[in-house]
Amino acid sequence: MKTLVVINPKSGGGKGLHFGKKVREYFQSNSDVTFVEGSSLQETLAALDLACNTVKYSHLVSVGGDGLVHDLLPILIKHNLPLLIVPAGTGNDFARTLGLYKTPLNEILELPNHRAPEILDIGLVAHGQGISPFIQILSTGFDSVVNERANNFKIIKGSIKYVVAVLIKVWRFRAVGYRISIDGKPLETEAMLVCVANGTSYGGGMKIVPHASVHDGVLDVMVVDKVSPLRMLLVFPRVFLGTHVKHPKVHFHTGREISLTGETVAFADGELVAPLPISVRLSDQKLLVFRK
Repeated sequence: MKTLVVINPKSGGGKGLHFGKKVREYFQSNSDVTFVEGSSLQETLAALDLACNTVKYSHLVSVGGDGLVHDLLPILIKHNLPLLIVPAGTGNDFARTLGLYKTPLNEILELPNHRAPEILDIGLVAHGQGISPFIQILSTGFDSVVNERANNFKIIKGSIKYVVAVLIKVWRFRAVGYRISIDGKPLETEAMLVCVANGTSYGGGMKIVPHASVHDGVLDVMVVDKVSPLRMLLVFPRVFLGTHVKHPKVHFHTGREISLTGETVAFADGELVAPLPISVRLSDQKLLVFRK
């Protein structure tokens, strides 16, 4: 079983370095394991692509967070390469979806030995610079402002940074005028945020669309109507339990083809994608992933 391993030592405020060392120790006597490293993300991705063009690997082990998985998606899709995640990031939301969060490392690394990978849906975002795949949540509006602020914290680490970013940004944020199309049905509204979900959570366990599924062949769209900063703040804690879905200002739709236009930017899996307008759909290709 030939295995590729990629490690982000900077993820999770040092978690990547810690778990990367343990993964190396686990595989130290296994000659069928190849560690791919580069001086930059682009160099690492190029090395992974070259390795996959040369040898048929059974799976790729990703030691890092949701951002690393997001960056690996094009290679995983291109080579139909199964993914095994060692959660070592800040939020680890995709690992939560897969039941791998807080799972002992040895249990995770043993999964390919006794379990076949599952087939999951992949989202695609078409924007001015091209097409980007994503696996969890695409967010716009207030969500994107919070994402940007959280990603720029230098001292605050861990998932608490998303909470702090909400507290900082909520007071000055104003609703965005959106033009939305869901499977050809138009909707114009002023909203605090619009997100398109393939998975259930972001920001370290915030269950933003708790009923979303990576298996159901559709995307879930959540729209939060214009509200005051205080009301937004009062609703925010409910996101951790997923009970915000019952709030009268929160609306859900499902579709296969979604387009969004408005004066905001889109983040996917916590990474900046592009300014709107964008269109979102599910890919014809699938992602192979090991889960607990």
